[in-house]
Amino acid sequence: MIAKISSTENLGGALGYNFKKVEKGEASILLAAELYQDREGRYTMEDVFADMEALIPKKCRTKKAVFHCSLNPHPDEKLSDELLVQIAKEYMEALGYCKQPYIVFKHNDIAREHIHIVSLRVDSRGQKINDRFEKRRSKQITDALERKYNLIPSSKVSEHAAETPKVDIDRGNIKEQVASVLRMVLKHYCFCSLGELNAILSAYNLAVEEVKTEFRGRKYDGLVYVPTDDKGDKVSTPIHASDIGRGVGYTAVQNRMQKSKQATKPLISIIRYRVLQTMRTSPKTEKELRQRLEEQGLRVVIRKNEGGRIYGITFIDDKAGIALNGSRLSKGYAANVFNTYFSNPTHNPFLDEALYGNPSVRLEQSATGQPLQSNAEEGDNLVDELIEDMMGDPSTSTNNDDWKEAAWQRKLRRQSKVNLRQRKR
Repeated sequence: MIAKISSTENLGGALGYNFKKVEKGEASILLAAELYQDREGRYTMEDVFADMEALIPKKCRTKKAVFHCSLNPHPDEKLSDELLVQIAKEYMEALGYCKQPYIVFKHNDIAREHIHIVSLRVDSRGQKINDRFEKRRSKQITDALERKYNLIPSSKVSEHAAETPKVDIDRGNIKEQVASVLRMVLKHYCFCSLGELNAILSAYNLAVEEVKTEFRGRKYDGLVYVPTDDKGDKVSTPIHASDIGRGVGYTAVQNRMQKSKQATKPLISIIRYRVLQTMRTSPKTEKELRQRLEEQGLRVVIRKNEGGRIYGITFIDDKAGIALNGSRLSKGYAANVFNTYFSNPTHNPFLDEALYGNPSVRLEQSATGQPLQSNAEEGDNLVDELIEDMMGDPSTSTNNDDWKEAAWQRKLRRQSKVNLRQRKR
């Protein structure tokens, strides 16, 4: 279970985002603690907003007094409403919010059901609820809840994958689904080619293609995005980037690739080290290779032609948000090397120390360019630390990653400015 916590000063935005989904039938209210309930047993946006706002002192020194959190079970989990309520109660109590007013919404607008919790970061006296090491404590709480209720561990799915489901044409609104995937991928991942981008998108049943056109003697470059099935076959008509919106077109993707070239440089040796460690275990099949790379925190996408020859291989670290083609690691990790190896697994070139060095003695280069002496276990820990230092740990991000809620809050702010101008007139 992954928890995403944010703080804001816009109580109306946090509540309005969730109540709008309730009105559309895309969410329901599971629990409300210390909040007014009307005679029919319902909770309205107006009543909840009034109750919470009244508890925030006018001279409150805490600027962002609103707590907003989403709890995301593993996509394969199907939890009952009763269990979700119990999890929400125990989570809020362990985090120190049991005496605060809060409301729990269950979202079912996507295939993966999850809950959102809105509360206050200050009590009625204006004192702030202790939020020291909040993200770290939250992770400890969710890990404990997973063990208590025998849930699928969050370590088996990245935060971003948990938040973003695959494109499914049967759910309808394909363009919205594609836009959601692209916003997450272009924000979180580094890639330097369309091939690497396609390797990332394949996990979400999506592919990108470059199109070149000419109009009135002028050449134009563009991109189209195509929904696929789990095998990578096209299942819907292509969608032009211009039909999706800003930030996903040819120029934006090219800019992302240019920035990624600098961001990925210090990580190339780290990913190469992990792949080399895996290959030195001599996996006999591609399935075995995938399983052992997963133990190293890597995902691999292998591309073959009709004859079954491997012509492309990409290694992806979903946590760090990086995709690297084998050839970008070095010539010794190119697709033809893996094709030759799997054609004859008895001969493993990765065991040749003259060509590949000894990973148990040193990690080739650190982010500072200094050799790192370590044994295998210490090397693994050091790799994790390097990646977190250079790329940032997503679980400690304080930004609000829900673009729909952010857009809703911007809309409210624009409306309030318009109303203010009209009053002045």
